[in-house]
Amino acid sequence: MGHRRTRLGAAVIGAGAMTTLAAATATATTTATTTATTTATTVAHWQMDEPPGAATMADSSGHGHDGAISGVTLGLAGRSDGAGAYHFDGGSMVRVPHHAELNPGTAPITISAWVRVPADLRKGDYNVIQKGTATASGGAYKLEVFAKVGRKFGFPACAFNGPTKAKNRVYGPVTIADGQWHHVECHLTATQAYAVVDGRSGPVAKRVVPSIANSTDLTIGGKPTDVHHFIGDLDEVSVSIG
Repeated sequence: MGHRRTRLGAAVIGAGAMTTLAAATATATTTATTTATTTATTVAHWQMDEPPGAATMADSSGHGHDGAISGVTLGLAGRSDGAGAYHFDGGSMVRVPHHAELNPGTAPITISAWVRVPADLRKGDYNVIQKGTATASGGAYKLEVFAKVGRKFGFPACAFNGPTKAKNRVYGPVTIADGQWHHVECHLTATQAYAVVDGRSGPVAKRVVPSIANSTDLTIGGKPTDVHHFIGDLDEVSVSIG
């Protein structure tokens, strides 16, 4: 069984775990489906409760995937109980060393985070969490806030890239650029890819990504190549596989 923590009132949800989702938006091509299972393991869970001055982001999952903090403001009031959160200023980041355990391979994966972005978000690329890059071998996965011109400005976006050109990219159902906390999940199941915001699923796509297994560090608050830095606050970030 994977580690599970619910201090914020929203459990970390395994990629195949049973969950109740609200109806998808009218633009959804299908409906997210789930199957009851207990095989998902939370391989990393960063509570982000470190005090100001800390240099290491601790992984509370028991798997030891700690990260090196660079330029992040620590000690913010967290999502609900005030235990802690991180602020990213557009140049800060956390880097977690590569480990094969953070690669899902052909298995399902869920990325989960509490995210708060400013209501006056400007045009740009804002990566929340990423492992691998679209152009590197082995594929990649990421959660970002889409901030390009268009009707999906401020929507969370989930990207899953295979080792070839196969790619799933899905969006949450609503914008989160409103200065409020939102719980965001990226799901890649055995058959589907979809994003969830505060329990509500966005449009669902058929899974086309065969596998994801790269040798790149995992980064929070930016791209592994130290660009596309996030602006806003993050709390309770996790990766669950299986």
